[in-house]
Amino acid sequence: MTRIVLSRRPLAALLLAVLASLFVAACSTTPPEPVTRKPVPPPVVIDPAAPCTQEAAAGPAGDDSGGGTATTTFDRVTNTVTMTKGEKVPFAKLAKAIGNDAALKQIGEGEWVLGANLVVAEGASIVISAPEVRWLKMQSTPKGFTTIKALGGGIEVVGACITSWDPEQNKVDTDHLDGRSFLLARDGASLTIDKSELRFLGWSEVESYGLSWRTEGTVGKITNSKVSHLYYGIYSFGVNGLVVTDNEIHDSILYGVDPHTGSHDMVIERNVVHDNGKHGIILAEECTNSRIRENIVFRNKHHGIVMYLHSDKNLIENNDTFANAVQGININESSGNTISGNRVYDNAESGIGIGQTSQGTIIEKNQLRGNKQDGVRLVSEAAGSMVRNNTIGENARYGVYIDTDGAFEITGNQIFGSRTGVLFNGSEKSPGSGNTIFDNKEDDVKNR
Repeated sequence: MTRIVLSRRPLAALLLAVLASLFVAACSTTPPEPVTRKPVPPPVVIDPAAPCTQEAAAGPAGDDSGGGTATTTFDRVTNTVTMTKGEKVPFAKLAKAIGNDAALKQIGEGEWVLGANLVVAEGASIVISAPEVRWLKMQSTPKGFTTIKALGGGIEVVGACITSWDPEQNKVDTDHLDGRSFLLARDGASLTIDKSELRFLGWSEVESYGLSWRTEGTVGKITNSKVSHLYYGIYSFGVNGLVVTDNEIHDSILYGVDPHTGSHDMVIERNVVHDNGKHGIILAEECTNSRIRENIVFRNKHHGIVMYLHSDKNLIENNDTFANAVQGININESSGNTISGNRVYDNAESGIGIGQTSQGTIIEKNQLRGNKQDGVRLVSEAAGSMVRNNTIGENARYGVYIDTDGAFEITGNQIFGSRTGVLFNGSEKSPGSGNTIFDNKEDDVKNR
């Protein structure tokens, strides 16, 4: 019989190695700190009779000493004022050039009523600015409504409140079904808005959504403003470089922020987007190369943030998206998007959903916690997804749910505290290396 003798030194080294491995395992399975949840404020209530909530800028009203001089025409048949000349024309000078109180009239300190459609043509521009214009009431009744359109011209709004207005009801127009006042910029126009309020505007007709930028060459931005009760809160079509930053956008009939069809290279940052009738932020139909960063998106009636139909190569970074009625972030038929550093939690369905042929999505360094179904879903021919270095925990059903034959990578994640850590539906699969999967109630990894 051969006797095996172990020296003390190797045995001691072996014991130390075992103890060290147990220590590392114990440390690696300690649940991470709870995600820092944003408080969920109550819904914002806006009084239809007094919709302007911010304090107006101080100063004289109706000042016509600055700016250019306007040249206008008035078509009584269509009830339309067209401004053809004049740069940065203030409202008082515009009213003087029109010379028709039924079309545009000052009715109080900083308070104006627009009773005709206003078109700002190429080569002309106006300024709607407090304190001269604290509240612009755009007449809007069941019999008809007024509009403001920059058709190649320029509109600058600073510190003003712009709403629809029904003078017979003495309140804003709350019924969008029969048409409602709106703002539109297109054909190379410029529309910039800062420190303003836009409320109760827009309806379902094309170009009439409330606040819209359309066609390549049209430029603009909206910053530090409040937008509520529009049909779509903010809409664009084929626009390059739109900037949407530091706004509160809520209670839209449908979407909160909706860049559409070919809009690209946009900046959508630091907005609070909540309580909208469908998605909070959606880039739809070939909206590319844009940044969606540091937004707070909650309590929307469908998804929080969506990339849809070839909306490719966008960065979705450092957002908080929570308490939405379906998913926090949804990628659908869109490719090459990066979802990084977001906190996605307490959504009524899943945290992040990737599906419908979406290709090459990177999901990294996110906190996916406490969602009522899954942390991450990869389904419906999604391929090339990389799920790496995320914290995925306390989701009610699965940490990661995979039902796709497309390639994927799952590595470096902490996956814990769900019913099942990783569920593979269909053919036998396994997660990649470097994941820490622990403390799931039924299974850490399951195939079915």
